[in-house]
Amino acid sequence: MLLSSGASLAAQAPATPPPAPGTVNVEADPIRCWWRTSASAVRVGEPFSLLLTCAVVENETTTIVPDQSRLDPAAMQLPPFEVVGGQREPDLRSDQRRFFQYQYSLRLINEEAFGRDVRIPSIQINYHVESRMARGEAVRGRDRTYILPTESVRVLSLVPADAVDIRDAPSWTFGDIDAQRFRARALFLTGGVLFTAAALVVLVALLRAARRYRREGAVGRALLTDNAILRGVGRELAAVRRASEAGGWNADLAARALAALRVAGTLALGRRVSQTRAGATGNGHGGQLAVRSGFGLGKKVLVSGSATTGNIAYALSHHPGSSGHREALEALKTALARFTTALFGRDVKLDDSALTESINDSPRILRRLKLEHLWIVEKLKSMRRPGVDVKSQAFSR
Repeated sequence: MLLSSGASLAAQAPATPPPAPGTVNVEADPIRCWWRTSASAVRVGEPFSLLLTCAVVENETTTIVPDQSRLDPAAMQLPPFEVVGGQREPDLRSDQRRFFQYQYSLRLINEEAFGRDVRIPSIQINYHVESRMARGEAVRGRDRTYILPTESVRVLSLVPADAVDIRDAPSWTFGDIDAQRFRARALFLTGGVLFTAAALVVLVALLRAARRYRREGAVGRALLTDNAILRGVGRELAAVRRASEAGGWNADLAARALAALRVAGTLALGRRVSQTRAGATGNGHGGQLAVRSGFGLGKKVLVSGSATTGNIAYALSHHPGSSGHREALEALKTALARFTTALFGRDVKLDDSALTESINDSPRILRRLKLEHLWIVEKLKSMRRPGVDVKSQAFSR
């Protein structure tokens, strides 16, 4: 019966009205302060620092206004300690609180306090609450009092009896925090400037390297790979062989074969082949070989070589290489000598049998050169021989 009557009364009781819109709840502690000393134990007459830090509520609707006139170092009294100096640190603010701080320099001159815990006296801070209404009016509340907690300092002892930590906390003030922030910003800006300067130096170095590489490759820029050139040489020599079998040898066929063999000999010596793009008309001069880039109707590139029988003889005596490479060089030397004599010799009659023997031996030479110019084979050669053949590069340029 009692339960049913109590439930009915609770149902009839008016509900708690919701808070008005736009209001902000104030924390339970509108003001809170604490002490901190630079040392837990001091000698008689030894100055030490005492920090007073307070946090008060300060937002859009409520402001706690403390009376800070009594906290000024010139007006602060903390018997039995003597206040010999101090300063106020700049305020810090958060969303709901304002922090202010005072730093005092104290000393104790009292021989009776030897070996005892001396308490910093408790002081009172008067404050009042200012509330802002919706129309912008400020309403002041009644005066209130906040009592600061006490702090003990041991005289000529390690720590006071009520200490909870034997380590002395560093005396960081708001000013020290601002100084550290300024130093951090300055170092960050300096690091950014140095990083940007380093990036510019690297960029300039890369541009210079690219410009130097572009200048070095301007004379003979690689438009075709070595294997693509060797395939073009093979097609040219095969065409010359078919033409010679059909109508015999003549000066034009000998010149075509000599130009192709010079290109093959240049690649066999490890030198660069001159490559230029062909114009819309014309196939270049007699010493150049026209090679298509890519498949089908690719762009025409004119290639030419600089190999002679003397170059090949020098390579055979100083850098013979493997047995297969040496055989290819000897065959190229013989072929170049025969076709050079046929084209520029005094004898008008061509030695058809010798020229046919050399042109029939060309497929074997080209197979050997194609094998040596495979990508993996060239990489292995570069790993075994890190140095650069300066003589060959100077000759090719």
